[in-house]
Amino acid sequence: MRILLYGGSFDPPHYGHMNNLRAAAARVCPDRVVVMPAGVSPFKQGTSAPGPLRVEMCGCFAELAREMGFGLEVSGWEVEQAEQGRKNYSVLTLEKLARENPGDELYLAIGSDMLLRFDGWHRWEDILRLAHLVVTSRNIGDDPALHAKARQLDASGARILFAPVEALPMASSVLRTRLAAGEECENELPVSVRRVIRREGLYTKGDEVTNESETGKRACAQPAE
Repeated sequence: MRILLYGGSFDPPHYGHMNNLRAAAARVCPDRVVVMPAGVSPFKQGTSAPGPLRVEMCGCFAELAREMGFGLEVSGWEVEQAEQGRKNYSVLTLEKLARENPGDELYLAIGSDMLLRFDGWHRWEDILRLAHLVVTSRNIGDDPALHAKARQLDASGARILFAPVEALPMASSVLRTRLAAGEECENELPVSVRRVIRREGLYTKGDEVTNESETGKRACAQPAE
């Protein structure tokens, strides 16, 4: 069985996230996708929405699971770890998945910007041992640098895969600003996400961040000294 791990802050999850996951899933054809909202990152101050609500909003990925025919699990494990005062590292999440699914093939979806800094992640060699990387290339013209980095990290060329994706120009930070200004962001946010935002009054002016991660991009990097 192939299991694809897709992490991030998802604060909030938007169609750009869905677009990248679609590309990664098309590349490896997973039997199951585990969407994992990040808890505490060593590098980020916090998120605007509490962890349990980010987990709930990630239910929007069920639409893509039905479309592509893979099983979906939205896991609150990293959020629960954060609630216990533990920082998140992707290698620990992958070790958990490996223990629970012995013999299965693990894949980790990351963005192209993350690959370029991947050797700064906590125990990055163990990540490559545990899982294949599936890199969604979003930036036009970045392929030469990406492939050079991939060769540097994995000379065999077997552990790092590329999934081309047509970039969607949206970012959670920009959407939070627009939501605080009273916009609905219908073109960027799934209906189920907007429903939670309205119900909970998320992303209004004056929101303070929690002690959770701003993004899952560096949730596996070395903690700051």
